Amino acid sequence: MLLSPAWSSHQARNLEGVAALSVHYRIQHYAGRDAGLERLLPLLPPTTEVVTDSGEANPFRGFLKCLENLPDTTHLCVLQDDVLPCKGFLTELELAVRDRPDDVLSLFVGGLPGRTKRDFLLALGSGIRWSPVYFREIHHVVGLVWPIPIAQEFMDWWASSPRVPGPKVQRSDDAVVGYWARTTHRLFWATVPCLVEHPDDTPSTIRTQSRFGDKGRRAIMFLDDL
Repeated sequence: MLLSPAWSSHQARNLEGVAALSVHYRIQHYAGRDAGLERLLPLLPPTTEVVTDSGEANPFRGFLKCLENLPDTTHLCVLQDDVLPCKGFLTELELAVRDRPDDVLSLFVGGLPGRTKRDFLLALGSGIRWSPVYFREIHHVVGLVWPIPIAQEFMDWWASSPRVPGPKVQRSDDAVVGYWARTTHRLFWATVPCLVEHPDDTPSTIRTQSRFGDKGRRAIMFLDDL
């Protein structure tokens, strides 16, 4: 197995317990945004589910659909329909899950200023493969890997009708997931570098135009760009 420099230092430990872990893939898709699917699906297993939302655009509603009827696996990987996975993505993700099987993994961190970005860059420069996503900063849900019990915790929390700040009808998946992480002290861990890129070349579900070149919506450092 060929391993990228980002992950090879932990090869021996990661090879333990591989048979016990299994990842199912779902794509958070908004009806009409099919160009991204054509790019994404060939890079994922044939068992990948496309979970389609339609009607008035509501990213959070589409995100919730991806966490319903959780699969009989140890982990669920949810990718938005406009992401670009790195080369060798399935191998890289498997290694990441083996390394931190009990944590929510963020495969993408955008370049917004803050402590998350600062520590990501420090980890990158030091060859450290993980960096925390801080409670009070944005939690991008562009690409997340959920241990199934934690995904169920999130869904149970949402079913309890929590008082989430903001509009009565929540539309921002980033905002709701970030609020849950902050109030439950659930630490997300980001892969360093990012295993998926958000090219921002597809019209947003909450804006009419993409914002190609907006560093806050692109990966701080994408594995393929190293």
